[in-house]
Amino acid sequence: MGLPRGDILGIMTPSTSALAPVILALVCIAAPALVTSGIAKLVALDDAPRTLSALRLPQRAARASVAAVSVVEIVLGVALALGDGFVRVAAAGAAVVLLAAFTVVVTRAVERGSAEDCGCFGRWADTPVSAALVRRNGVFTLGALVMAGAASAASAAGVPSALALLVVAPVASALTLGASAALVVAGFVAARAGRRGGLPSPDILNHRPPLLREDGLVIDVVTEAVRGRAQLLLFTQPLCGKCERAAAVLDRHHDALAGFMDARIVYAVGPGLDWNAPARQADGPRTGAALDLGGALAQALDIGSQRPVAVLIATNGHPVLPYAVGEEEIEGLVGALVGSRA
Repeated sequence: MGLPRGDILGIMTPSTSALAPVILALVCIAAPALVTSGIAKLVALDDAPRTLSALRLPQRAARASVAAVSVVEIVLGVALALGDGFVRVAAAGAAVVLLAAFTVVVTRAVERGSAEDCGCFGRWADTPVSAALVRRNGVFTLGALVMAGAASAASAAGVPSALALLVVAPVASALTLGASAALVVAGFVAARAGRRGGLPSPDILNHRPPLLREDGLVIDVVTEAVRGRAQLLLFTQPLCGKCERAAAVLDRHHDALAGFMDARIVYAVGPGLDWNAPARQADGPRTGAALDLGGALAQALDIGSQRPVAVLIATNGHPVLPYAVGEEEIEGLVGALVGSRA
């Protein structure tokens, strides 16, 4: 670190040059990701209790715990970008441990029924807890392990810091940046694969788990739809601000929708989940709530893990694709439905 350009080029033997692209990956992928993740969580530190709840972790001293992890991420990212020798090896090893630990935590959260935003990047990105997130982090952990091994070999061979390599090896840097960007995009696409399913279950007409209305009555939404009342189901979860705002959209258009369809706020309940839907409040007409026991209807509809999601079941009993995911899409869907009867 800090060597003149000539000295750096002098130590770049064929063997050390072969390690340069892998070391560059530390600054192209790992360092920015760690620093960004740490800063994003610090900026949204008020969401710490929600983050720990999504990961099914104890919420004692939530802000302090999330802040500590965030600072560690930032320090590791800076060390990977600027460090060489022992500092680089230690930081790379710590990054492997951090990613492996997070993969274990997410796996446990998935097993306990969580489908909430993991808070990995604060409010800057939505990444729901899902099997896809487990797979992504498993791949990232293996990648970090490879980079840690390369960091050890590079340090033994005297390869300079990643930042220095960016300056003295522009061609390798460009190639590595391109490959790194492709890997990052692939990772996030894989993580967001849990956002929603590709198609509804083909046997939805024959296999349709019922919902439990808030008044205690069991309702079959497909049967209600084919009787002439289309069904608009908003799948949400507790402690979700986006879900509450999406529900408020249905509340605002309650009277208009009630003229030709049934709108319902649906919460999954059961093992690993809360057994009660949160109490709903609204100044005006309020959209009714329903319980999805064990999330069975959500699974039958293959809506994935992202929330909120709105599913429209037409009067032929079939769900209408694509599903509306997120506040903007849901507001657009509701606006289109209301506008169709204006």
